[in-house]
Amino acid sequence: MINGRIVVKFGGTDLASGEKIRRAAKMVLDAGFREVVVVVSAMGETTNNLINIMSQIGGVSDRDYADIVSMGERTSARIFCSALRALGADAVYLEPSHEEWPIITDSNFRDAKPIMEETCERIHKYVEPLLSSGKIVVVCGFLGRDKDGNVTTLGRGGSDTTALILANCLNAEEVILVKETEGVLSADPKIIQKPRVLERLDIHEMFALAHGGAKIIKAEALKYKLPSQRLRVVSFDSGNLRSGGTEIFGVFNSNSFEIREERNLAAISLICSIEPESLSQIFAALAGNRVLGVSTGRGSITIFVSTPNIKDLMAKLHELSAVKALSCIDKVGLVEVSHPIFVDSPGWVAKIAEALASKGINIIEITTSKAAISIFIEESKVNEAVKVVRDSLEA
Repeated sequence: MINGRIVVKFGGTDLASGEKIRRAAKMVLDAGFREVVVVVSAMGETTNNLINIMSQIGGVSDRDYADIVSMGERTSARIFCSALRALGADAVYLEPSHEEWPIITDSNFRDAKPIMEETCERIHKYVEPLLSSGKIVVVCGFLGRDKDGNVTTLGRGGSDTTALILANCLNAEEVILVKETEGVLSADPKIIQKPRVLERLDIHEMFALAHGGAKIIKAEALKYKLPSQRLRVVSFDSGNLRSGGTEIFGVFNSNSFEIREERNLAAISLICSIEPESLSQIFAALAGNRVLGVSTGRGSITIFVSTPNIKDLMAKLHELSAVKALSCIDKVGLVEVSHPIFVDSPGWVAKIAEALASKGINIIEITTSKAAISIFIEESKVNEAVKVVRDSLEA
């Protein structure tokens, strides 16, 4: 059982009323953790209301935007700290105007990036002594401060980022994100009537869901999770921080690009209509084989597959009514590169393609999915391609 250093984050819906705030504070105290940092979002619809007011005014500068919108979290931290004290806890709050404020960022006021070295130094200097003295530390989520002392924001959903940054620098044992749902669901309950609660989820799967529209966790926040750290999404309604919810396991190696290789693949090109009925036939026929990539054209689909018997698979696909004709290239290799930076920074595909072209390595296909870029090439070129790609990305 985890009893050590914990970071708990509450979303705005969980803090929408005095009754909910008191209940959240009681959840923290009842859990009995030894050292706790609580990250709070703005209460209820506070942030949306402030943004709507500024949009009606028009012409509000980015610096003023950040300063005004920060009032939601700054108020929330004060109230949550008061709730903890009312229940007998020794609690303090930190906000950007305090000398002890830990999260230092660049000056992109609406979507600031943390300066991790300075942030960690300040967390060690100011936050750790408070925890060691037995205090519960309440920190405004979503906010930062630049080197000139101006308030910045970490983008919508930035309270998740605050929690994971604090946990990273504190080397916390666990991060608990408290949400309105029972955990991470298999689909949006507003769209799917009975989504499943997922007990465990790989961090890459969570990243893909988040960038695909799931609003459970801000995707960018995941890159701050440490390998040894536990990360859970739990339900506010459960009233229990110690159990239940969804555990997100694994880690992004955000300090370097992850590169994976595959060999002995086949690239099967099928002439067919790109309709659900046709694709359903094709993918059903692929059962029992590993599919490493798919690309589509106007009237064709190429499937990169690892199969024990290419002739049998080709014959099976050829018999489908959906397939007009097909062809195959064997001895295909894959170099897959992944890093969360690919999602928000343009130009990486072009950089990789240019580097391979400069060495005369022909690309059969490039496909992308969220934080991963898959490059299909001749199998004999895989070793050389890995070196070229690595050198180009680290240049």
